Amino acid sequence: MSSLVKVKIYTASEPLVSWIYEGQTVWQAVQKAGVLQRGDCGGRGICGKCKARVEGDVLSLTSEEEEVLSVEEKQGGFRLTCKCHVMGETSVFLPETRIAHLKGGLLMFERYPGVLAAIKKVDTHIPPFNRNNPIPLMERVQWSFKDYELEISSANLNHIAELDQGDGFRINGGLLDKTVLRIHPQGQGRFCGLAVDIGTTWISCALIDLITGELLGETGALNSQIEYGRDILARISYVMDNDTGIEELNEKVVRDISLIVEELLDGLEIGSEDILEMTVVGNPVMLHLFVGLDPRGLGRAPYVGLFRRGISRRAATLGMPMHPAGRVLILPQVAGFLGSDVVACLLAVAGNSLDNFLVLDIGTNGEMVIVKDDMYFACSIAAGSAFEGGGITSGMVARGGAIDRFWLEDGEMKYSVLGIERPEGICGSGLVDLLNVLLDLEVIDETGLIQPDKYAGKWRNTPRGTELIIVDEAESSQGLPLVLNQQDVRQLQLAKGAVRTGIDILMKEAGINPQGIDEVMFAGAFGHYLNPEAVIGIGMIPGFEEHRIKPIGNASLRGALAALVSVREREEAMRLASCITAVDLADHPDFASLFVESMAFK
Repeated sequence: MSSLVKVKIYTASEPLVSWIYEGQTVWQAVQKAGVLQRGDCGGRGICGKCKARVEGDVLSLTSEEEEVLSVEEKQGGFRLTCKCHVMGETSVFLPETRIAHLKGGLLMFERYPGVLAAIKKVDTHIPPFNRNNPIPLMERVQWSFKDYELEISSANLNHIAELDQGDGFRINGGLLDKTVLRIHPQGQGRFCGLAVDIGTTWISCALIDLITGELLGETGALNSQIEYGRDILARISYVMDNDTGIEELNEKVVRDISLIVEELLDGLEIGSEDILEMTVVGNPVMLHLFVGLDPRGLGRAPYVGLFRRGISRRAATLGMPMHPAGRVLILPQVAGFLGSDVVACLLAVAGNSLDNFLVLDIGTNGEMVIVKDDMYFACSIAAGSAFEGGGITSGMVARGGAIDRFWLEDGEMKYSVLGIERPEGICGSGLVDLLNVLLDLEVIDETGLIQPDKYAGKWRNTPRGTELIIVDEAESSQGLPLVLNQQDVRQLQLAKGAVRTGIDILMKEAGINPQGIDEVMFAGAFGHYLNPEAVIGIGMIPGFEEHRIKPIGNASLRGALAALVSVREREEAMRLASCITAVDLADHPDFASLFVESMAFK
């Protein structure tokens, strides 16, 4: 058996140590330490995103590294961590990254209106302990809730026992259907719910008081399944190729949600057992992996999974960090790759939109819906991960260190950075802005061809071709230049072409033109930072008037919240899922011609 070797991992906050077997990779050492690295290809050495400076006893550069790394990167000791094999003590230096504060809250309410939750509060009186007729506390509690079943934990009963000092006292019970799950002394404690949006790249959660409707917290984290591939097809492929793939991917998402809940509860006088119900939305592949079901049916025609309607499970069966007898409710899906996140988006905008509107959620796996005269037309789009920084030389997700905007000022290109001053990469909204600026300067023509002679910026020749240096290495947080090359532009063209083709086909199916659409709503983080002028300028969407375009934040999470606090919204979710017409783009007769046309920057 190979011997264990030590890998020191130097981060911005504190050094970490990871022990791995000789011959394993730096990537594996970093993952074992619980640090999530950049990377789109699941460790196959294709994307080039896991670059880091490495020192120590490692094998020589692989052919993949020779091809991907620039001369400067090789001279600086940079390696692809997924291809760098460790033979002895090694050090890896990771760049500073901090989570950026969002420019505006993704949720709309501090207190959610119209609470009609499935969880009810029941007030009752516990009779005093009588020494002449001693009745155990559990029996007195059961008698007080005589119309209901009782399923409280030992710790909960022990806490209530501290009040049982001879006098009677009042308590509140958290009731789910006909079962009391949690009890608190009157005036103390909360009965909470958790809304969860499981995205391919990002998981978002919101904690709410189900009795008052008070929003107690909202946060999220990267979906650590990204280690196995950036998109849903890569994760299906991992399941196909590995006997334990379903279990591994399920464990990742369960752990991610548990850590997010731990963060939400930190500083609150609330325990995980105070969470009595959870609603979950996401695309079909993410939902299958969350439940621990095989998603392979979604990876081949006719793209049908093992379930589509809404389902509920006891929390304990899914390993959720909440009351073990609490309910986890997965909202209904539509069809194919159209999941409950689409339904949740529509729940979120209901009552706040005009008659005819378009909703787009552009992520690694994007969806869009056109609503016309109460008819719903939806499709999923294979936009890829380009607008989340995937496959782009200097791309990254929208977090601290990401350039989110570009503009021209006195002929000079300017940019803004999320969270910190020194940029690490360029996120999706920044890439759209950058393309729009370069189109205005005619550095990129209508076909997407880069023309270096049109711009007196800094250029360099690399094995990847001619690259425009956007940010010098001295100004970046990694000590590496941020660049754009022809391959990056082509990847962005494919992504924007997929989005535009989806819109054009949905408009055709709905029998509506751009002038007939009253509102265009961009959901998610990408839409939150998006510049309407730029998204029109590169031709990603038709020429809507800018005032009609608006970001709506994390609409999927808001929809999950709506279903959490209102049983009526759950009924509406079932109605929406059944009446949405799913449009299969790949089978549409106009798809090929429209896609080719949509690739052009016009």
